[in-house]
Amino acid sequence: MRFEKFKILNSKSSSQDTEEVEVLFNLDHIVSIKPIRIARPDKLINGFWIRTSNGKKYRASTIPDSLVNLIGAQYQGIVNVQYDNDDQPFQ
Repeated sequence: MRFEKFKILNSKSSSQDTEEVEVLFNLDHIVSIKPIRIARPDKLINGFWIRTSNGKKYRASTIPDSLVNLIGAQYQGIVNVQYDNDDQPFQ
């Protein structure tokens, strides 16, 4: 078994707030990792959609460096969105 530390976004059921929680995953049970964009109330971040062998899915804000090297460093971190007003289209 090979465990690595991930930071996942845990939604609170009573509200729409999400918190980051550190979780250990067994790398042998991860089926897929897909880069995604995650919208937070204050920012837009690059994250990952993780699917495990039992069918559960998780949104991760950070993954271990060994996996970042395989996927690519450009898919992790905060997305720089520059805009002057609300009328500018999102790119």
